[in-house]
Amino acid sequence: MKNTDERARLQQIIAEVGSCQEMIGVIREQIMAMSSAITEYSATISSIKELKGTKVGTEILVPIGSDSFVQAKLNFGGKVKMGVGADVVAERTAEDAISVLEARVAELGKAVEQARGEIEKLDERVETLRPEADEIVSKMKKEQEPGTH
Repeated sequence: MKNTDERARLQQIIAEVGSCQEMIGVIREQIMAMSSAITEYSATISSIKELKGTKVGTEILVPIGSDSFVQAKLNFGGKVKMGVGADVVAERTAEDAISVLEARVAELGKAVEQARGEIEKLDERVETLRPEADEIVSKMKKEQEPGTH
């Protein structure tokens, strides 16, 4: 009977470890997506700051994809059109746009830290389960050895 209980507990540990590892993978993907967004927001902030000091009519290169560009004349005027969701665009001053983007970066930074904390907790749980699983496996091996019955 005890052997059956130990096998059931081992199965439970294996399932929980698998679940923890799966969650860690999902959280890591979320962290990568958030880090990518932080990089994009930071690049946008830098671009706005650079454009603020550029005269109207200055010729610039505009990326169009696949490492290709078109030449255009700047008509910045200190306003930025920003998506606010649901395909709605709002015009903001450069300073307001930078503030909004910096707030998004800060929010995402906190979310990344929380996600890293979750990974740490899951890793700790896995590490607490391993010795118990090792002990059960060791007992089961001893019971299977000839002459130990």
